[in-house]
Amino acid sequence: QRPKSVTLIWGGRNSQDLYLEINSTLENFLYVPVHSRPNDYWTGAKGYVQNVLLNLSPNLTNAFVYACGSDSMIKSTKSLLADAGLPRRRFYADAFVSSGDD
Repeated sequence: QRPKSVTLIWGGRNSQDLYLEINSTLENFLYVPVHSRPNDYWTGAKGYVQNVLLNLSPNLTNAFVYACGSDSMIKSTKSLLADAGLPRRRFYADAFVSSGDD
């Protein structure tokens, strides 16, 4: 079954971290690039992706969230979105963790 809408919120520290051109032919597709450390010229969304998502005031009760990022971001996002109404079983994540020795 196709989703009614898809929102992609891609965060990075600056423009160099957003390295793909995002286009979609999906209906009801929203792409929101976010800078956590924007320069003075950035006019788009600023901050962290989870906060940008919540600022969109989504109804999370029937949503699915797929998150990728640092382990601490994943943990805080899961908790934050659960508090905002996302069922925990509908949160999926891939944490970016180091696989080598420090």
